[in-house]
Amino acid sequence: MAGLQVDDRPMALSPSVADATDVASRTLRGEGTRSVEREASSVIAGSVRTRPSRLRVGATLIADEVAILAASLLAVWVAGTFDNVPVVSRLITPFDSDPHGGTLLFVLLTPFWIAALWGFGLYREPGRSIGGASLTDALGGLTALTSASWLLLIAMVFVLGPSAPVATLIAFWMLAVVLVPAARWLSKLTVWSRSSFQERVLVIGAGEVGHTLAAKIGKHPEYRIALVGFLDDGEPRSNGSGGPVVPVIGALGDLERIVDEQHVDRVIVAFSKARHNDFLHVVRACDTSGVRVNIVPRLFEVVSSRALVDDVEGIPLLDIGRAELSRPNMAVKRAFDLVVGAALCVVILPLIAVLGLLIRLDSRGPVFYRQARMGRGGKPFMIYKLRSMRVGADLERFELADQNDYDGPMFKMKEDPRITRLGEWLRRWSFDELPQILNVMKGEMSLVGPRPLWVEEAKQCRGWTKKRCDITPGITGLWQVLGRSDIPFDEMVKLDYMYVTGWSLSWDLKLLLQTLPAVLEKRGAY
Repeated sequence: MAGLQVDDRPMALSPSVADATDVASRTLRGEGTRSVEREASSVIAGSVRTRPSRLRVGATLIADEVAILAASLLAVWVAGTFDNVPVVSRLITPFDSDPHGGTLLFVLLTPFWIAALWGFGLYREPGRSIGGASLTDALGGLTALTSASWLLLIAMVFVLGPSAPVATLIAFWMLAVVLVPAARWLSKLTVWSRSSFQERVLVIGAGEVGHTLAAKIGKHPEYRIALVGFLDDGEPRSNGSGGPVVPVIGALGDLERIVDEQHVDRVIVAFSKARHNDFLHVVRACDTSGVRVNIVPRLFEVVSSRALVDDVEGIPLLDIGRAELSRPNMAVKRAFDLVVGAALCVVILPLIAVLGLLIRLDSRGPVFYRQARMGRGGKPFMIYKLRSMRVGADLERFELADQNDYDGPMFKMKEDPRITRLGEWLRRWSFDELPQILNVMKGEMSLVGPRPLWVEEAKQCRGWTKKRCDITPGITGLWQVLGRSDIPFDEMVKLDYMYVTGWSLSWDLKLLLQTLPAVLEKRGAY
């Protein structure tokens, strides 16, 4: 959403709800109990609707229980094979427990594992987050199950001594860290697809920010969101963001009525300038109705989703990070690239060899394509890619400049005539990017970072957008994960800024995990 003009029109409330004093007086008169009365009438009519957030938490809980029970039953069988595993066999040697025992014990321990997952917040995101739980929750599950396993191991050894079923516990841990994320993913893919799991969302503010937000939500069906409409006082702006057509269904004073009539589950406040009492009214009305509230912050263009929050006597302060990685962080990031990159080379290099043979059979020309890209600190380097276009395609680019489908200095065409038959397939599945692992090992690129621009494209970056050149470019990153070519250039630069200000090693790991689903879904790949 970088480069957007913030909608700064004031949203005036009707006099009846204009100030906190009037809200309080209405509550004393009993008007604040209307939602309770409406809920009571719904119970009488037998039409109580369970919130999708509760359904999502319930489905996740059931998936975890099934996975834990399966791990408990399989652990006994797997533990019997540890005698032939060198490292594990030495760990279990001091314990003389029956490796085939302990089935009932581990089944009865199911509430313990659920409590551990709950304690680590693994049931918070499915009900709270707009996107629900994600693949990256597997990291949280790994931490929770590992910590609980260590705690249980200590308790077992202390109570049972040498007869503690250590082998079964190790087997259970190995199975659970795989089965729990898999069960959650399967539940999200199947059970969550039901209409009852779909959140009904109301957006307050039909300005440019509101329409942009609606367009972004429309691009992500995996969010399982149904946009009910906009609320706005005054004349709303037209939808110029290319997103779904969402109607304006009322003014801010109609909030409580529309929330009740439209069965709204979540309200997103997407205006940039409003009176303090406007926010209070929205929060109080939604809290009374049990509706979740999200607020797009002012200066959202520079506020990362990973921004830290300080507190001064109850007033939260968002910390806007610097657009520069410190030397220690750069050293950690480089070490991560070398370790993970070396492991990936074992898989990628043989695949490159096979794809190279197919390229030679498909069209004349070299297997690899080299091109100058702008690296960190404005230093150009030669990027490696598998050739997906015919020889001489770079020279044809200027002839096709008027057919550019991308907004900004970059050149992209959805139907590019220069692409070979095999090249189209390589691009759809991002296989043409695989040789960039060599750039990573040479230190010219990172596994995660901003997209490496052409030298001429990078020269067109002006002002604060030049900050992206201070970061080592990456094979994948926020831009690639969130939509690639579907994201405008200005917003891509904003995402690069967000990445560096909120960088952490765990975020790099999460983005790597999110890259695989993005590639499989072929988001913005052409």
